[in-house]
This record gives sequence, structure tokens and C-alpha cells, in this order.
Amino acid sequence: MGTKPKLFLDMDNVLVDTLPILNTIDTRQLQVDKPDQIPGVFRHLPPMPGAVQAITDLAADYELHILSTAPWQNPSAWQDKLLWLAEYFGDGVDSPFYKRVTLTHDKGLVHAGGGLLIDDRPYHGASQWLDDQTDSLWLQYGHDPRLVWTGELVPYLKNVAHIFETTNQLRQSAEQVAATATYELHGATDQFEKAHWE
Repeated sequence: MGTKPKLFLDMDNVLVDTLPILNTIDTRQLQVDKPDQIPGVFRHLPPMPGAVQAITDLAADYELHILSTAPWQNPSAWQDKLLWLAEYFGDGVDSPFYKRVTLTHDKGLVHAGGGLLIDDRPYHGASQWLDDQTDSLWLQYGHDPRLVWTGELVPYLKNVAHIFETTNQLRQSAEQVAATATYELHGATDQFEKAHWE
């Protein structure tokens, strides 16, 4: 087997079940403007259903990376995200994300090396991954309701990796498998329905 394709994963609402918790927090007595500014709020959020097993299943087929943002006004969030990853995936050399974590407010800066990004929103540079020149692609988690961890996302990604072995073209492989299964990989690149506090 040759070089594995690169799979980049957003954390919030892809690996971590974030919005259902943050949407229920009343910030009026917490001295913050938004719930994502609460110190420690990112540390103990639950994984998305099926996410932990999915990463285990995909580690043989992909070089896995984390590509996530953290609130600028919440310094603990940056540390809490690393601690969350260590809790669920370990922090040693056996971790699928060992020294492959990028926290940034512009995910578009990372797409130049190619790869597939799974992110739930087009913002923070995710939609810039729709770039033929760099063999990169943005897959919007859950846009097609079948493409979630508890649905058909893992088999889809495994099929993409299998075809990539022959073509060495990740975007082409991903779009070919999607077309065969009539998957819609992403929605609009310039709009997304945000939570009420965002």
C-alpha cells in the first residue's frame, strides 16, 4: 500500500457533540457573552454518536488529522480540546492524532497539501478546501443525512481510500464514490444556519 490519503476532521459537531450542550446554557449569570466563552466548557462534552469507533475503523486507511477552531476569548478551550482528544484517543505515539492537531481560525491555510476535510460548516476556511488545484475537498458532516458516523460515512470513506490507491487523486475518488451513491457532499459555501447565540 502506498501513501495514505489525508483526512482532516473538525472537532465541534463532527467528533464532539457540542451545540446541543452549548445551546442550553443560560449565560446571563456567567459573566460571558456566549456559552463557548465559559472556561472549561469544552473539556467534558460527549463524543458524537459513533465517532470514536469510526476513527478506530478509519485509522488503517487514512493519515488522520484534527483541524479545529477554538474561541479567541476562551484560552482554556485550546487546552481543553487537546485534553478531550487525549481522553478518547490517547496522547502517545499510538494515538491516531499524535502530533497531528492544528487549531486555527483559518482552516483554508492548511488545504494546500491536499486532503479531505470533514467539517459541519463552510466557515473559518472550510469551503476553501473545494480546490481542484490542491486535490482537496470539503465534506460537510451531516449535510447528506446518510453521511454521519452512525450512517454510511465510514463505508463511504473506506471506498474513497480504496479507489485512491489506484487513482492517487483524492478529490476525484471522493466525488466518484459520491456520484455512484448519489451523496450530496456539501451545501452552500456562503451561508449556514447558526445557533441563536453565535
